[in-house]
Amino acid sequence: MDGHIRSARIHEYKKPLKLDNISRPVISRDEEVLVKVGACGLCHSDLHLISGEWKDIIPINLPKTPGHEIAGWVEEVGKSVPENIMKPGDLVAVFGGWGCGWCIYCKSGEEQLCAFAKWPGLSSSDGGFSEYVLIPSYRFLVNVPNSVARPEDLAPLTDAGLTPYRAIKKVRSMLGPGRNIGILGIGGLGSYGVQYAKILTGGSKVFAMDRSDNKLELASQCGADYLVNLRSSDNLVDGIRTETGGKMLDVIIDCVGTDKTFHDSISILAKGGSIVIVGLFGTAAKIPIAMTVLNEYNIFGSLWGNYNELREVIELLNEGKIKNNITKFKLDDVNEVIGFLKDGQITGRGVLIP
Repeated sequence: MDGHIRSARIHEYKKPLKLDNISRPVISRDEEVLVKVGACGLCHSDLHLISGEWKDIIPINLPKTPGHEIAGWVEEVGKSVPENIMKPGDLVAVFGGWGCGWCIYCKSGEEQLCAFAKWPGLSSSDGGFSEYVLIPSYRFLVNVPNSVARPEDLAPLTDAGLTPYRAIKKVRSMLGPGRNIGILGIGGLGSYGVQYAKILTGGSKVFAMDRSDNKLELASQCGADYLVNLRSSDNLVDGIRTETGGKMLDVIIDCVGTDKTFHDSISILAKGGSIVIVGLFGTAAKIPIAMTVLNEYNIFGSLWGNYNELREVIELLNEGKIKNNITKFKLDDVNEVIGFLKDGQITGRGVLIP
């Protein structure tokens, strides 16, 4: 095997990525696994990283290979990887929350919350905009039968498919017949969110909200009951009140996460309702104290998902209960695709194929 691989790397913030020929990663610890990347999803978090917006909260050394939605095939395994767990040639999805394994969060199965967590392509480890990626432990890989899916089907599930799943699970007890849930932002996350809302909420009506007709059409294909174009809605509050018979929305999953989307969510939330924020576009939002107290609003943050939740999401795909909405691109076109993502020209999830 050639000792070099191609990787798209950040050399300077706010600059195009460079396609470099670098040394192929080498296993140096017994738990490590080398994965041949079959596909890597493109996320808005990648844009935040590339632009330098997160350089103070997630300091990294450049050059850096982004990409945290990864699936591919096992290429090599370390000496301590049990043979009955995985072997070269196995199809795997990469779980992104690489916890320390020792702290209370890791021991409770919530490694993505670990204070010492590493994230592929977002922190100290290189990611999947590459031909190969080194995984620190086989514990962070999910085996998937080759008959179930292709890497391009699996890669988006590791974040875009996982994040809204966890968010809706947090509040599913508040939903059921006669209740309403809104998915705000029908991008990579929101298109899955609509599907989970139909599956998990026991007959709740699903409202899809976005500023793009194309994305709302995707939401309709995913099963949304009502479509709300935020660009053309002159009076969002009255519109939601009319559609719900005055009940408003019991739960809102905010896949955007800006001051404006939070303000809109509060304005259409039912008494006792919940907002779950998963989007990271903004930096701060104002909470109306009186309304929050008098109406007993609940406001949650929800980070990614845990290992078992990723397995659950993959099983939903295996059973045909959810579908992907992906557009495939070549790794060579990575900078053009980043431009598409910035301009909102990708409906569903864009996926790079090395």
